[in-house]
Amino acid sequence: MARLKVDSIRNRNDDGAPSLLKGATIPTGQPLKLNGDISVSGISTVGFLTVQNAHVGVVTAGFFVGDGSGLTALQTTSASKAYALRILLDPLPFRS
Repeated sequence: MARLKVDSIRNRNDDGAPSLLKGATIPTGQPLKLNGDISVSGISTVGFLTVQNAHVGVVTAGFFVGDGSGLTALQTTSASKAYALRILLDPLPFRS
C-alpha cells in the first residue's frame, strides 16, 4: 500500500479544503482534531464527542464530555413533579 506524507492538503485552486468524494475513515483509537469550524450535513454517528463553544442542531453520541451548561431547549421537569412521579411509580410504598 502506498503511503503519503504531507503537511497540508488544499484544493486545486489553493483557495479552500479538498473534497473527499468518497468520504474519509478515521481508524478506531485515532483522533480527528479540527481547528476552526466544522460543518456537517446529513447523519453523523459519533461514539465519543468532546465539544467546546459549539452551536449545533441535533447531535447523537454514545458519550459526551463537558458540564452541559450551554445546552438549551432541554425537556425537563420540576423537582416537585419528579418527586411526585417517584412516589407514584415506586412500588415500595404500596407494599404491605
